[in-house]
Amino acid sequence: MPKIKSTRQPGAIELTQDIEMSNLRRELARQKEENEKLEKINAALMYRIEEGGFDHHSYRAFEHAVQLSEKVNEKTEALQIVLQKLEKSNAEIARAHQETNQLKQRLNDAIESINQAMVLLDSKGAVVYFNRHFTSVWDNHSITPKIGDHYYDITQLAKHLGIIRRVLPPDSEGRVIYQLSNSRWYQLTIRRTQEGGKVILFNDITEVKLNESNRYEQVIKEKNKLLQSLIDSVDVGILLINQEGGVAFWNKTFLTQSNVSKQTLFDCKNIYTLQMHVDWSGLNLEKGGDTTQIINENLVVDRRITILPDGNTLCTFTNVTSQHHYAETLKQNESWIRMITDNVPALIAYIGTDKNFLYTNKGYRDWYGLGEEPLYGVAMEQSHLKHVYPRLIHYVERVNRGEIVSFQSEETNAHGETGFLQKVYLPHFNNKQEIEGHFVLATDVSEQVRSKQQLQAAKDQLESNVEKRTRELNRANIALQEAMNSKSKFLAAISHDLMQPLSAAILFNESLRDQVQASAGPIVSALDNSLSDLNSLIRTLIETSKLDAGLVQPDKQRENALPLLTQLAEEFSHISQDYQVNFRYKFQDAIVHTDVSLLSRILRNLLSNAMKYGAKGKVLFTARTMSNHLRISIYDQGVGISQADQTVIFKEFSRLENDFNYSYSLGLGLYIVDKMSRLLEHDISVLSTQGVGSCFTLSVPLASVQEVEHEATVDAMPHDSLPDNLLDKQIWHIDNDTNMRIAMQTLFENWGMEVVTFAGFTQCMAVMHNCFDDCDLLIVDYHLDDGENGLEIAKHIKQILPAMPILLCTANHSKALVNELEGTNIQLLHKPINSIRLKQALKSAVS
Repeated sequence: MPKIKSTRQPGAIELTQDIEMSNLRRELARQKEENEKLEKINAALMYRIEEGGFDHHSYRAFEHAVQLSEKVNEKTEALQIVLQKLEKSNAEIARAHQETNQLKQRLNDAIESINQAMVLLDSKGAVVYFNRHFTSVWDNHSITPKIGDHYYDITQLAKHLGIIRRVLPPDSEGRVIYQLSNSRWYQLTIRRTQEGGKVILFNDITEVKLNESNRYEQVIKEKNKLLQSLIDSVDVGILLINQEGGVAFWNKTFLTQSNVSKQTLFDCKNIYTLQMHVDWSGLNLEKGGDTTQIINENLVVDRRITILPDGNTLCTFTNVTSQHHYAETLKQNESWIRMITDNVPALIAYIGTDKNFLYTNKGYRDWYGLGEEPLYGVAMEQSHLKHVYPRLIHYVERVNRGEIVSFQSEETNAHGETGFLQKVYLPHFNNKQEIEGHFVLATDVSEQVRSKQQLQAAKDQLESNVEKRTRELNRANIALQEAMNSKSKFLAAISHDLMQPLSAAILFNESLRDQVQASAGPIVSALDNSLSDLNSLIRTLIETSKLDAGLVQPDKQRENALPLLTQLAEEFSHISQDYQVNFRYKFQDAIVHTDVSLLSRILRNLLSNAMKYGAKGKVLFTARTMSNHLRISIYDQGVGISQADQTVIFKEFSRLENDFNYSYSLGLGLYIVDKMSRLLEHDISVLSTQGVGSCFTLSVPLASVQEVEHEATVDAMPHDSLPDNLLDKQIWHIDNDTNMRIAMQTLFENWGMEVVTFAGFTQCMAVMHNCFDDCDLLIVDYHLDDGENGLEIAKHIKQILPAMPILLCTANHSKALVNELEGTNIQLLHKPINSIRLKQALKSAVS
């Protein structure tokens, strides 16, 4: 494009020349007028001189006239010079005019040669000049621009005729963009002229706008694609319904939840035909109704139906299956706990410190005839106990001071008969060691009491009836013993059925403790303490029943005592931190003749007592050979035992009166120790001084002895966290109990671990296609359905994958099972299971 000089140059030169010519003409006229005046003055002077004669005044006048004449001559010469300059200027003006015409022609040629439309406006907006392209811009015969037309009128007519479809606002440089009806785009560049007018250039940017539009559409497509991908990745089903009921938008999650294909959504005209489709899952699209909808056992959604301001309807379906299952599990867990306590052959109740009932089991309600509804919030003095309350208040006050109280109470049962209950009040401490209430454990001993009464009556009879009464009493005692043996065998037989739901309840509660809010913490802690107490009570009752029923028989063999002693020392090293005990141990290596399982139970009971009664003091655990025995001693710096109490501590339900009430046992711990030591034929003795401490010593016969001393001090170390390498492991859990599977899965997920659960080995193999590549650790229950046995499964897997870590869970504490696992590298985990023991087992399995 030719370079164009400023359109203002020719007009400026011509104007300057005109001004100069006008100035010269005015100067010439003035000089002529002054010359004429001088000539008149000169003529007057000459006349006066000639008429008046020569005198002094006349001479001066003449002299002045001469001077004026000289001035006239000078002016005349100056006028001649000006005339010459004027002629020269006229010639220059002619040449400039010629150059101006040439420049105007060149400018016109240059303007016509450019591809842009151009129009020149004066200060009032009238068209002064335009090129041929300016006419072609409008592409309409109705608009024919002419010189003198107002530019505003032209643009307004173009807008009225629809030629100008849209005008974009000026940019930072004042450029305006027109979109015309012929799909052309023009960018207008506006420049001010020196005279106050405007020069407007029309630059055709149609191609640029098309490219820009294409790029914008591409960007919009990419953004829509990203937005769709984002919405599809959201774990919330989304459906948008337009005002006519048609399906306007959805995401992949909705397709999965609704069980229909994308093509089905396209084919259905509206949501009414969609909901009639054979594959429709049943999602409720109505605004009313329950927000939670159960679609099937694997899908529960939270519905939210919202009417948007534009009249469309937004439906969102949040997957709350896990939360729903969790809530149902909690309900079922509560039901299991109630089922367990309702089936325990004892009367159980819980009373708060305000002396109001908070819980009663079925046995309690049945004995008193209270009906099926639990007794809750009723004060003791206004309840069924109001007649005996004056006799009970003394025991209630004692238990609220932290004492364990055992007594016999004469009360009226549901049939209106007088019965006798052997009651035990156990205080309930919270985690701050504050009493929140007490448990009531009662047993109907009416038959025993009546038997004693009958015996006393028999003694008062005549001597002739003594033998007869004695035989009747013997038969009654035999019947009573048979009943007690039957009860003991029953408790021993159902140990697995009791431990299974109890394990699930413990794991559920520990999972709940990790998830509940702080406000629910005390309740969860109280429930945790209650489950722990219930676990301890049930285990103790079952173990005592087995011993009483003669179901426990020792399997004594040659055993190295050091591994058991070391294991117990490590276990109680951790436990000692909870009691703030300085725990030390020192052992000698020895081969003994004993049953390791029963010996372990004896030592655990003794060590537990030492931790409780030696709190904030020292506990020493030693084993040394003396003569032909290994003497295992446990020393504590507790309150000690009086000489009188040392004669009764090994009796059943024996509980000493002191300030160390850390558990809710029935006083069976040392009774079990005594029974098991008698079975093993291991002598046990106690030395104690009140206010100093106690020492329990167990003598175990030696098989052979090797003197090696080991001494260690407890090091404080964390035991409640899992190593990072364990968190990356995938765990498979096989258990036929649904609650146990859910509890284990919830607990592992709270720890950040991945777990897959199965109801049996057959199901596991079917789901995983007989492949163990993804399994890093297997946990399997011992008793499974359909004849499956966890131990056989574990052995089978060990043959295929010898390095696979396996934990076998069972309530079977028999020595035969322990012997069967020897050499298999399969770890045994006894029920009930809690999180601490499970973490220890996991660490041991992967170490």
